[in-house]
Amino acid sequence: MNFLPHLAGRVLGVPLLVERARLETILAVIGPRVGLEASGFAPEVSAPSASNDLIVTPGGIAIVPIYGTLAKRVGAVEAASGLTSYASIEEMILDAATDPAVKAILLDIDSPGGEVGGVFDLAAMIRDARQAKPVWALADDAFSAGFLIASAAERIYLSQTSGVGSIGVIAVHVDESERDAQEGRRYTTVFAGARKNDFSSHEPLSDEAKTRLQTEVDRIYGMFVATVAANRNMSEEAVRATDASIFFGADALTVGLADRVGTIRDALAELSAAINPPRTTTITQKEFRMETPIPTAEDATPHPDARAQFQQEAQAIVDLCTLADAPQLAGDFIARGMNEAQVRKELMARRASGPEIHSQVLPGDGTRIQPTAQLDSNPVVAACRKMATRHSTQGGA
Repeated sequence: MNFLPHLAGRVLGVPLLVERARLETILAVIGPRVGLEASGFAPEVSAPSASNDLIVTPGGIAIVPIYGTLAKRVGAVEAASGLTSYASIEEMILDAATDPAVKAILLDIDSPGGEVGGVFDLAAMIRDARQAKPVWALADDAFSAGFLIASAAERIYLSQTSGVGSIGVIAVHVDESERDAQEGRRYTTVFAGARKNDFSSHEPLSDEAKTRLQTEVDRIYGMFVATVAANRNMSEEAVRATDASIFFGADALTVGLADRVGTIRDALAELSAAINPPRTTTITQKEFRMETPIPTAEDATPHPDARAQFQQEAQAIVDLCTLADAPQLAGDFIARGMNEAQVRKELMARRASGPEIHSQVLPGDGTRIQPTAQLDSNPVVAACRKMATRHSTQGGA
């Protein structure tokens, strides 16, 4: 079966989100086979050699390949010609988004764009997938529909020589009527409906048909601009100002169409770091005014003597603050890494500048000792005396 007329019908007379040079390449291939002149078109086209299979790295990043010219659906012959369907891309992204083993998704894009049908739905689905997992994009050339897909990602990487953009819509009508006349062919078309024969390649394009096609191109262009503007947090005026140009490397960052210049290794490394942040036990001084990090269970297990000493020191600070009628200060003292002597000194300074500190802990409070017991037997008082003795031994205040 000859699929070329079918392919021609998907390229000619319809709006496309495809980069101009690739459109000419496609026409160069299918043109001679469906009776079109090849002059003025690029000489050849080749299908991408990279694999189109979903890959999941050991770190849980799903790499979704988006290569070649894009179409809503493709058959086996079309796929062999380098076409990739939006349906297959959507299936891979859904698999990755619902796989518990996948922590993030990287869209690996090398595409000149393609058909309009299906691409806006795919972009919306990618934005939905971002609600569950990070979705980044690597643009090894992402033009037109390819860039529309990339724009739906949270972050776009591209290499120094890669390009993005071509935010525009294009349509081609081929008028073969003069060639038909030269070759002695005359086509008679019988149809119903005034606009049914508008885009026949065997007749010149009428003004009414051209207006209709231009109106549809403008409508899709408005959708394209609005979608990119929303995805990239840009104004529509800024998107239109690109004039469907292609921007390479750092220039793409300047106009807001990409976020970082780097390789796929850079993208994978930074995405991996984003989903697996390194664990640290140091809490910033800005957050907790901490001078010395507090050991946690996630650290290497400290020596039992060191842990016991820390717990005793912390308990002593709590007791001192309780006796000073300022229990709310204990956490701050501990977080600042203060020892018992330093806390005692600060409490004494507060006492000198404020009202006298009175203990509200009576004999028997919080213990099994009866209120009639001697004050010397109270554990809190005993702890205070112990601290005072230790403080005097250390030469504290």
